[in-house]
Formats: sequence, structure tokens, C-alpha cells
Amino acid sequence: MSFSFSRHSRLKIVVCLLGMVQLFGCATTEQTTAPVLSDDTAATELADLFTDGEETNVAFEPEDNAVVKAVVVGPLILDDEGATDPLDKIAETQPAPDLRIPQSADVQIFDWRVINGASLGNFFTGGMMHRFQRPTAIAVRSEYLYVVDQGADTLFRFDLVSERLEVVLDLKTEVKGEVADIYVNKDFSFYLTDTESGRVLYFDRHGSLLQIFRNYFNMVRPVAVTALDDASVVVADGYYDHLLHFNSMGKLIATYGARGEGVAEFLNIMTMVKGPDGFYVGARVGRRLQVLGYGGGYLYAFEEGGVIFPAAIAVDDDNRAYVADYMDNTIKVFDQGRLIGTMGGFGRGPGQFKRITDLWLDAGVLYIVDSLNGRIQAARVSPEPAVLPSTVDDSEEAFVQETFEEPLDEAVEESLSPPLTGTVEPPGVQGVP
Repeated sequence: MSFSFSRHSRLKIVVCLLGMVQLFGCATTEQTTAPVLSDDTAATELADLFTDGEETNVAFEPEDNAVVKAVVVGPLILDDEGATDPLDKIAETQPAPDLRIPQSADVQIFDWRVINGASLGNFFTGGMMHRFQRPTAIAVRSEYLYVVDQGADTLFRFDLVSERLEVVLDLKTEVKGEVADIYVNKDFSFYLTDTESGRVLYFDRHGSLLQIFRNYFNMVRPVAVTALDDASVVVADGYYDHLLHFNSMGKLIATYGARGEGVAEFLNIMTMVKGPDGFYVGARVGRRLQVLGYGGGYLYAFEEGGVIFPAAIAVDDDNRAYVADYMDNTIKVFDQGRLIGTMGGFGRGPGQFKRITDLWLDAGVLYIVDSLNGRIQAARVSPEPAVLPSTVDDSEEAFVQETFEEPLDEAVEESLSPPLTGTVEPPGVQGVP
């Protein structure tokens, strides 16, 4: 029996087949268009994507139809070609802090020295030049400068006399994340804060692990460590915002301070060092700079408004405190808690910085970790003679640059920001004549 279809019937069959093919294709095709996220979801996912143990600022710009565009601003390590750094734009648009600049500064700044690397190795192993990638923490003991180079995941020891580097520790095998602080004893044993793991590690001078300081109930995020003459150890915890005092056997014997905005209370501790009066503590919020005695009692606070974001502190024997301010890349100088001057600023020249992460004072010389510029800067800040070791030649192969002695030449002087006025203080403490 034969069948025949009219043209109209055949057209209906074709339309039905095409509809089935389209339906089958839609059911088996993967969705390639990303869904539009809500503000909160986008912020959370972007933070997880771009944050690597550090704080990242995420700004949202609303557009049409409630679509959110995320602009991520974060630190970028400069290369030798001078790549664009987002911090440059931030510094240009950042409003200057409304600070009272003192009429005079009772502190003298002498030679500036820049150390951005050195020869690594010896006669038997062969030498090579190593340039610091992203130094974050330092300590100085005798003629040795210890440098935590987080970019290379290595703890280096730099000989200030022979100007050679040696590897002390491979950080990848010892710590979970970044090392926030280092302290070196007189016998060259040293402490490292394993911040993400909530512990402090104690090594001998050769880098062999001797002891672990840990307290699960009171220490979550150690950000600073120092040792006392009786071999006890004091650690600043940035989570519970207090100081923990351990004896030499690692037993917790006392805690100092608490979380809050009152006297001897802190919000987000960033740094802590010992000095003539006791423990000098810097916090990000609230009372930013306070001093606790060695027994833990409150002594005094620094004057308000002097520092916006304390990132590091160093204190000399005359009780002058040098505080690195993360907000404007300066170092504020205090005398007994009173602001007496400001030095430094944003830039790449001598005496200028991009993200100061640590300070150390030794024999009248202030060592400054200029992290994003990949270098350590040193300046003599006391009138007592403090001889800086000679530097290598200033050829392109040299990594340890010349010291800058006064008077400065015109090229260097023009590179300083703001320009120097009055007496020459290279690049010294700024004051109003």
C-alpha cells in the first residue's frame, strides 16, 4: 500500500523535526555564560581568588542593570624594567595625613646605604649574585644582617663586613606561610613567627630546629617575637590582641594586655618590640601605639594622630622610637611618645620606600625593609660614631650600592620628596623652620 503526502504535510513534518533537534541541542549544551553574582558573593569569591595571605582591597563600581564590576588593587613586585605598580597610583591619590609637623627634629640622619643583594656562595661551591626579591623581616646581630626574603622563600645571612650572603634556612620546609618577624639572640640562635600555623619556631645558629612555642587557647596569629635576658620569650598575638610571655621551656607564664580600645587594650596588633621602658606595641585600630612595662602594666601611649597604620617599630637606648607608617611610607620619630619628626616618603630613590615591613636598630644604625623595592636601606641616626662597612663598586653588576653621604649631589637631592629645605639632612627628618 502506498502513501503520499501533500506539500503541507511534508512541511509540518520538517518543522517538527527541526524543533526536536533544537530541543535536544539545548538539553546537551553546557552553559558557558557565567552567572551574575550578587555583591556579597562576588566580593567573597574575588577575595579568595586574589588574596594570598595578605590583605587585598576590592572596590566595586556599579554599572547598568545592577551588574557589578570588580577592580582589584593589590601589591605588585617591581621588575628591573620598572613595571607599572598600582601603589604608584594609590600614593598619588591618597590624601596626605593631617599631622602636626614639629617645629624642629631632635634627631640627626647621616649616611644612607642601600643593600639589595650580594654574592652568594664560596670558593668551593662557586659564587653567584643574588638579588633580594621581597624581603619582609630583618634582624641584626654583630656584623650579620638576617633577611627573610619571602619572595625567595629563604632566610639569608648577610655579612656586613665581607658583603657576602649565605643561606640559613629554606622557609618552604619550615613554615606554612609568611614569616612576620624574626629575632636573633647573642649566640646567633633565632626565632621565627610561623604566623599562619599559630606558633613560634626556635632554631640554633645553623638552622636546626630546637623548640616550638605554641598555645592553642591563647595564640592563634603570632606577628612579633622578642627574647629577654632570662631566655624567656614574649610573643604578640594579632588575633587575641595580647602579649604572651613564655619561659625558656616553652610554658606560658603570663599574658599582657587585652582586646579593646581602652588603656592596655589593642585592636589588630601589627608589631611589638622591647625597649628601655618595656614592650612597645603597635596596633592598626584604636590606641595605635602603647607601651607596657616588663611586668605587663600600662605605662603610657604615644600622642594620637602621629601614625595612621604602624607596621614596624624600633627603639634606641635614648628611648627614641622609630615607627614605620604603612599609609604614607614614612618613618615617624617619637621621643617619649611625643612626635618630633618624619623621614622618608613614597618612591624608589635613597631614603624613599615602597611598603616598609620591618625596622631594626643596631649600633646607632637604623635598618629599614623596603619590601616592594626589594632592598634593605640603612641610615645612621645617632651622633655616636657608627662605622658602616665599605661597599662594593658602583658598576651595574654590583648589588650593594654606594652610601650617600652629605652633602648630597643635585641629582640625589632632586629625587627626594619633599625637597630638603634649610640645613642639609640627607634624606633627613622633615621639619618646619
